[in-house]
Amino acid sequence: MTQTACVTNYTAKLSSRIDDIDLNLEDFVQRVNADIVNKVVNLASRNAGFINKRFDGVLASELADPQLYKTFTDAAEVIGEAWESREFGKAVREIMALADLANRYVDEQAPWVVAKQEGRDADLQAICSMGINLFRVLMTYLKPVLPKLTERAEAFLNTELTWDGIQQPLLGHKVNPFKALYNRIDMRQVEALVGSL
Repeated sequence: MTQTACVTNYTAKLSSRIDDIDLNLEDFVQRVNADIVNKVVNLASRNAGFINKRFDGVLASELADPQLYKTFTDAAEVIGEAWESREFGKAVREIMALADLANRYVDEQAPWVVAKQEGRDADLQAICSMGINLFRVLMTYLKPVLPKLTERAEAFLNTELTWDGIQQPLLGHKVNPFKALYNRIDMRQVEALVGSL
Protein backbone atom coordinates (compact mmCIF):
# COMPACT_ATOMS: atom_id res chain seq x y z
CA MET A 1 0.00 0.00 0.00
CA THR A 2 1.40 3.41 -0.90
CA GLN A 3 1.65 6.29 1.54
CA THR A 4 -0.92 8.12 -0.57
CA ALA A 5 -3.38 5.26 -0.12
CA CYS A 6 -2.79 5.36 3.62
CA VAL A 7 -3.60 9.06 3.71
CA THR A 8 -6.70 8.49 1.57
CA ASN A 9 -7.98 5.78 3.90
CA TYR A 10 -7.23 7.86 7.00
CA THR A 11 -8.93 10.99 5.70
CA ALA A 12 -11.91 8.92 4.57
CA LYS A 13 -12.35 7.72 8.12
CA LEU A 14 -12.12 11.25 9.55
CA SER A 15 -14.89 12.96 7.70
CA SER A 16 -17.67 12.57 5.22
CA ARG A 17 -16.37 15.52 3.27
CA ILE A 18 -13.13 16.33 1.48
CA ASP A 19 -12.81 19.96 2.47
CA ASP A 20 -10.40 21.13 5.18
CA ILE A 21 -9.18 18.11 7.16
CA ASP A 22 -7.01 18.41 10.26
CA LEU A 23 -4.30 15.78 9.83
CA ASN A 24 -2.91 14.48 13.14
CA LEU A 25 0.11 12.40 12.13
CA GLU A 26 0.31 10.27 15.29
CA ASP A 27 -3.39 9.46 15.01
CA PHE A 28 -2.85 8.66 11.33
CA VAL A 29 -0.11 6.12 12.13
CA GLN A 30 -2.18 4.55 14.88
CA ARG A 31 -5.31 4.23 12.73
CA VAL A 32 -3.56 2.80 9.70
CA ASN A 33 -1.79 0.22 11.85
CA ALA A 34 -4.89 -0.61 13.91
CA ASP A 35 -7.44 -0.70 11.10
CA ILE A 36 -5.62 -1.79 7.97
CA VAL A 37 -2.90 -3.99 9.41
CA ASN A 38 -4.38 -5.40 12.62
CA LYS A 39 -8.01 -5.73 11.58
CA VAL A 40 -7.96 -6.46 7.85
CA VAL A 41 -4.56 -7.75 6.68
CA ASN A 42 -4.02 -9.89 9.77
CA LEU A 43 -7.39 -11.52 9.15
CA ALA A 44 -5.94 -13.04 5.99
CA SER A 45 -2.59 -13.94 7.52
CA ARG A 46 -4.16 -15.62 10.58
CA ASN A 47 -6.07 -18.04 8.34
CA ALA A 48 -3.91 -18.43 5.25
CA GLY A 49 -1.09 -20.28 7.00
CA PHE A 50 -3.38 -23.15 7.96
CA ILE A 51 -5.03 -23.27 4.53
CA ASN A 52 -1.68 -23.29 2.72
CA LYS A 53 0.10 -25.75 5.01
CA ARG A 54 -2.66 -28.20 5.80
CA PHE A 55 -4.93 -28.03 2.75
CA ASP A 56 -2.58 -27.13 -0.11
CA GLY A 57 -4.26 -23.74 -0.44
CA VAL A 58 -7.74 -25.17 -1.09
CA LEU A 59 -10.69 -23.59 0.70
CA ALA A 60 -13.56 -25.61 2.17
CA SER A 61 -16.44 -26.63 -0.08
CA GLU A 62 -19.05 -24.90 2.10
CA LEU A 63 -19.25 -21.93 4.44
CA ALA A 64 -18.90 -22.55 8.16
CA ASP A 65 -21.30 -19.70 8.97
CA PRO A 66 -23.53 -18.71 6.02
CA GLN A 67 -25.50 -16.23 8.15
CA LEU A 68 -22.36 -14.30 9.10
CA TYR A 69 -21.32 -14.22 5.45
CA LYS A 70 -24.76 -12.87 4.55
CA THR A 71 -24.35 -10.12 7.17
CA PHE A 72 -21.20 -9.06 5.33
CA THR A 73 -22.70 -9.16 1.84
CA ASP A 74 -25.90 -7.44 3.00
CA ALA A 75 -23.76 -4.42 3.90
CA ALA A 76 -22.86 -3.89 0.23
CA GLU A 77 -25.75 -1.52 -0.42
CA VAL A 78 -25.08 0.75 2.57
CA ILE A 79 -21.33 0.84 1.95
CA GLY A 80 -21.77 1.35 -1.80
CA GLU A 81 -24.17 4.24 -1.23
CA ALA A 82 -21.75 5.79 1.26
CA TRP A 83 -18.89 5.67 -1.26
CA GLU A 84 -21.12 7.06 -4.04
CA SER A 85 -22.39 9.93 -1.90
CA ARG A 86 -18.84 10.67 -0.73
CA GLU A 87 -19.65 9.81 2.88
CA PHE A 88 -16.18 8.35 3.25
CA GLY A 89 -16.17 8.30 7.05
CA LYS A 90 -19.41 6.34 7.11
CA ALA A 91 -18.14 3.81 4.55
CA VAL A 92 -14.91 3.16 6.42
CA ARG A 93 -16.68 2.92 9.81
CA GLU A 94 -19.10 0.33 8.39
CA ILE A 95 -16.22 -1.67 6.93
CA MET A 96 -14.21 -1.57 10.16
CA ALA A 97 -17.26 -2.69 12.15
CA LEU A 98 -17.44 -5.72 9.86
CA ALA A 99 -13.70 -6.28 10.32
CA ASP A 100 -14.30 -6.39 14.08
CA LEU A 101 -17.01 -9.03 13.54
CA ALA A 102 -14.70 -11.10 11.35
CA ASN A 103 -11.90 -11.00 13.89
CA ARG A 104 -14.31 -11.88 16.69
CA TYR A 105 -15.40 -14.92 14.67
CA VAL A 106 -11.79 -16.09 14.26
CA ASP A 107 -11.00 -15.43 17.93
CA GLU A 108 -14.04 -17.42 19.05
CA GLN A 109 -13.33 -20.31 16.66
CA ALA A 110 -9.61 -20.34 17.63
CA PRO A 111 -8.17 -22.19 14.62
CA TRP A 112 -4.76 -22.35 16.34
CA VAL A 113 -6.41 -24.56 19.00
CA VAL A 114 -8.44 -26.60 16.51
CA ALA A 115 -5.25 -27.27 14.51
CA LYS A 116 -3.80 -29.19 17.47
CA GLN A 117 -6.86 -31.40 17.94
CA GLU A 118 -6.95 -34.76 16.18
CA GLY A 119 -9.80 -35.41 13.79
CA ARG A 120 -10.75 -31.75 13.35
CA ASP A 121 -9.17 -31.04 9.97
CA ALA A 122 -12.54 -30.36 8.33
CA ASP A 123 -13.40 -27.87 11.09
CA LEU A 124 -10.04 -26.16 10.71
CA GLN A 125 -10.45 -25.85 6.95
CA ALA A 126 -14.00 -24.50 7.36
CA ILE A 127 -13.03 -21.91 9.99
CA CYS A 128 -10.03 -20.62 8.06
CA SER A 129 -11.94 -20.61 4.76
CA MET A 130 -14.62 -18.51 6.44
CA GLY A 131 -12.00 -16.04 7.66
CA ILE A 132 -10.51 -15.76 4.18
CA ASN A 133 -13.95 -15.24 2.62
CA LEU A 134 -14.70 -12.46 5.11
CA PHE A 135 -11.32 -10.89 4.28
CA ARG A 136 -12.29 -11.03 0.59
CA VAL A 137 -15.51 -9.10 1.24
CA LEU A 138 -13.69 -6.47 3.33
CA MET A 139 -11.03 -5.95 0.65
CA THR A 140 -13.73 -5.61 -2.01
CA TYR A 141 -15.36 -2.87 0.05
CA LEU A 142 -11.98 -1.13 0.55
CA LYS A 143 -11.02 -1.34 -3.14
CA PRO A 144 -12.13 2.26 -3.92
CA VAL A 145 -9.57 3.70 -1.46
CA LEU A 146 -6.88 1.00 -1.33
CA PRO A 147 -6.41 -0.18 -4.93
CA LYS A 148 -2.75 -1.29 -4.57
CA LEU A 149 -3.46 -3.32 -1.44
CA THR A 150 -6.47 -4.78 -3.22
CA GLU A 151 -4.24 -5.89 -6.12
CA ARG A 152 -2.03 -7.80 -3.69
CA ALA A 153 -5.11 -9.31 -2.03
CA GLU A 154 -6.39 -10.40 -5.46
CA ALA A 155 -3.05 -12.11 -6.15
CA PHE A 156 -3.30 -14.00 -2.85
CA LEU A 157 -6.98 -14.88 -3.33
CA ASN A 158 -6.38 -15.89 -6.94
CA THR A 159 -9.45 -13.98 -8.08
CA GLU A 160 -10.53 -10.48 -9.02
CA LEU A 161 -12.46 -8.60 -6.35
CA THR A 162 -15.75 -7.26 -7.68
CA TRP A 163 -18.80 -5.90 -5.94
CA ASP A 164 -21.12 -8.46 -7.57
CA GLY A 165 -18.63 -11.28 -7.09
CA ILE A 166 -18.86 -11.28 -3.30
CA GLN A 167 -22.41 -12.63 -3.43
CA GLN A 168 -20.82 -16.00 -4.22
CA PRO A 169 -18.22 -17.09 -1.64
CA LEU A 170 -15.01 -18.80 -2.70
CA LEU A 171 -15.67 -22.51 -2.12
CA GLY A 172 -13.33 -25.33 -3.10
CA HIS A 173 -11.15 -22.55 -4.51
CA LYS A 174 -7.34 -22.61 -4.45
CA VAL A 175 -5.62 -19.52 -3.03
CA ASN A 176 -1.97 -18.68 -3.54
CA PRO A 177 0.64 -18.79 -0.78
CA PHE A 178 0.21 -15.81 1.51
CA LYS A 179 2.83 -13.08 1.25
CA ALA A 180 2.88 -10.01 3.49
CA LEU A 181 0.33 -7.62 1.98
CA TYR A 182 1.27 -4.59 4.02
CA ASN A 183 3.66 -3.62 6.80
CA ARG A 184 2.99 -1.35 9.74
CA ILE A 185 4.07 2.24 9.28
CA ASP A 186 5.94 4.35 11.80
CA MET A 187 6.24 8.05 12.47
CA ARG A 188 9.61 8.32 10.67
CA GLN A 189 8.04 7.16 7.40
CA VAL A 190 5.17 9.62 7.76
CA GLU A 191 7.45 12.50 8.71
CA ALA A 192 9.63 11.74 5.66
CA LEU A 193 6.52 11.72 3.45
CA VAL A 194 5.28 15.03 4.86
CA GLY A 195 8.76 16.52 4.54
CA SER A 196 8.86 15.61 0.86
CA LEU A 197 5.61 17.45 0.07
